[in-house]
Amino acid sequence: MTPTLRLLALLALLGTASCTVEVGPPVHEVVLEGNSPGEPIYVNETPPPPREEVIVGIAPGPSYIWVGGYWSHRPSGWHWVDGRWVSRPRPGVTWVPGHWDHSPRGHVWVSGHWR
Repeated sequence: MTPTLRLLALLALLGTASCTVEVGPPVHEVVLEGNSPGEPIYVNETPPPPREEVIVGIAPGPSYIWVGGYWSHRPSGWHWVDGRWVSRPRPGVTWVPGHWDHSPRGHVWVSGHWR
């Protein structure tokens, strides 16, 4: 690698180090064929019990909170989605975790939300 290419690579790397990525609220990954966005998702199987989860690392900033993992259901079965650090959209709000509720049609996903 030539010195010029090394310098350009270093500058590109340093430039990305100061970038931030704005993320929205956690999005539940349960997607079933034929379901429209926002349509309730029902599953006839009982979800597994929640897993014990370890908070990974430290918060990347003072406005970040840990959003715990959850069980997602896919055609191949239950899949654990790991927790992650998420920035609050505004000061003073708290994250209400999503969960599976029992209903007459089966178990339905109740999405998490900011309160």
